[in-house]
Amino acid sequence: MAKVVCESCGSSFPLERVRNMDSCPVCGEALWESAAEDGEEEILSFGEGVELGENDSFDEDKIDFWWYDIDIKESHVYTTCTKCGYPSYAVCPIAQKGDYLLINPRCRDKCSHCGNEMKNHILSKRPESWVDPRKRDMWVKDYENIPKCPICSSTDIKKISLTNKAASALTFGVLSAGHVSKTYKCNTCGAKF
Repeated sequence: MAKVVCESCGSSFPLERVRNMDSCPVCGEALWESAAEDGEEEILSFGEGVELGENDSFDEDKIDFWWYDIDIKESHVYTTCTKCGYPSYAVCPIAQKGDYLLINPRCRDKCSHCGNEMKNHILSKRPESWVDPRKRDMWVKDYENIPKCPICSSTDIKKISLTNKAASALTFGVLSAGHVSKTYKCNTCGAKF
């Protein structure tokens, strides 16, 4: 079961009990201590008795997955790949410290979309500004790849069918060479190109 450890008094609590708390319910101290007051960098740990692996780092550039929800009953952590943004899930959360969550090092999660592998078992909470990549550009059309008429730049064009070309060749013979060699017809200005 996932737990949160207070560095001041050493008390540990089930994750679901202190999930949204900033201070320890026993001693009232902050659940994460900052060493930045002494001019040093902020050092984060999950408390005594919780060992980190060789690839585990709090550096945001080394975080492989973000977490956004925890299912305590199933021991699942719902995650998002930091490279492609697609959802995934990891099992066995061990401890939480602020917005950071430690996953069991035996967990070998891998993004099913891009193949990003979980090497760093420390997960950061997903940023508030995050937008699902599957919905981000859903209503935006890629106008750069739409063919346009070279005369009037209209996108209201239609492809000249093979049947139309064959009928024109049978009807007009050699005189239809200008029509048969073209691919599109503009519905706005009538140009063929």
